[in-house]
Amino acid sequence: MKREFLSLLGCSVIFALLFFLASGCFLGNLPHFPNLHPQVDLGGKVVDALSGEGISGAEVTLRDFPSRSDVTASDGTFFLPLVPSGRQVVLVSVFGYASRSEVIEVPEEGPFWVEIALLPLLGKVVGFVFNESGQLLSSVEVTLDGKQSTQSNENGAFSFEEVPVGAHVLVFEKEGYLPSVEEITVEENSVVVLEVTLSKPGGSVKANKDQ
Repeated sequence: MKREFLSLLGCSVIFALLFFLASGCFLGNLPHFPNLHPQVDLGGKVVDALSGEGISGAEVTLRDFPSRSDVTASDGTFFLPLVPSGRQVVLVSVFGYASRSEVIEVPEEGPFWVEIALLPLLGKVVGFVFNESGQLLSSVEVTLDGKQSTQSNENGAFSFEEVPVGAHVLVFEKEGYLPSVEEITVEENSVVVLEVTLSKPGGSVKANKDQ
């Protein structure tokens, strides 16, 4: 009886081992040893694809090594230490720009430098300028953020194409009229429509905004 019990127990053990081997459970529990690669320091800069200027506040992360992350400085530069050599994917995101995944080949010896350009998300600003009598005003100087400028045409209309999303300031100036300053917010793929009324000294300045 005892011999039969031991024989049955032995068969059960053998059957269990065969089951684990066949199912891969035994091999699946073995520790995984990743391939070791030389590590180098990765520096770089995130820039505006249109202006070439550095972008501050952008989050830069290695996709496969999330702990390797940094936020760009005021000049757009960043630093990621101890990046494994070989092919890596760098994820970059910041408000006002389309996120980007950049594939790079990191050499075995560093340091290594990379520049990543982001395309700004854009909207549009259009509008009309009137005087206090409701007549359209031509030749009004319209300045956007102190950088871009245009003039209203004979129909009092003006426009700015491809305006980056976010907050902006418009200044309206015409000889003989008080200047007007308007603050607007542009959203992606949106059109901001303005109706601005300029007044002569002693009058009032009015503006209507629509998006």
